[in-house]
Amino acid sequence: MGNIVVFAGGFGSGKSEVALNYAMQKAEASKGVILADLDLVNPYFASRDVRAKLEKAGIRLVAPEGQLSFGDVPSIPGEIIGLIRQDNEMVIDLAGDEVGSVVLGYLSRYVVARETYDFFLVLNPYRPFAQDLESVMLLKRRLEGVANLKFTGIVSNPNLLGETSPDLIRDGHEMIVGFAEALDIPVSYLTIEEKFYSELFPDYGEKLQVIDLYLKPDWL
Repeated sequence: MGNIVVFAGGFGSGKSEVALNYAMQKAEASKGVILADLDLVNPYFASRDVRAKLEKAGIRLVAPEGQLSFGDVPSIPGEIIGLIRQDNEMVIDLAGDEVGSVVLGYLSRYVVARETYDFFLVLNPYRPFAQDLESVMLLKRRLEGVANLKFTGIVSNPNLLGETSPDLIRDGHEMIVGFAEALDIPVSYLTIEEKFYSELFPDYGEKLQVIDLYLKPDWL
């Protein structure tokens, strides 16, 4: 079966941007890529402009209509569950709160049934919930505990939008590497805008992943 990749992170982490870029890059090599928006707190993919970009790239966007309902088990549309169980390339954008962890907990049995899956924690140390190790550990425990899945990697996404500089990226990434070592989770890649690539490549090489800014940032 195809791979399934789940991106989770706290408020302002940039996980939706990272998930969208991952789906866009995957669509360049694979047909039938699916992007599931399960972050209903900040449904950025609902905008007409973003939907048009996804359609042009050949990416299918799926998202619940309205709010998910919760009892002992979350009410998740059968379409999403059905797609997770099919042979496809799927990317999931997940809220980094209690709702997100409950949703993933319900879906985890279908996720692990895939031959391969990745569960990425997206961190931006310049935003809340990732500014110190204690906060990151709390976020990790909250998501893993209910979800019944272990993170397979960390995506380092240090930035302050227009105030971002190479030194700010270096300092932020160093913090995230420290968090990763304490959590015993590998840093999978470091996301940057293309304008920083040439200066940072000598330091980080293939660890760098260039992303485009498609979405309005979480905190604006």
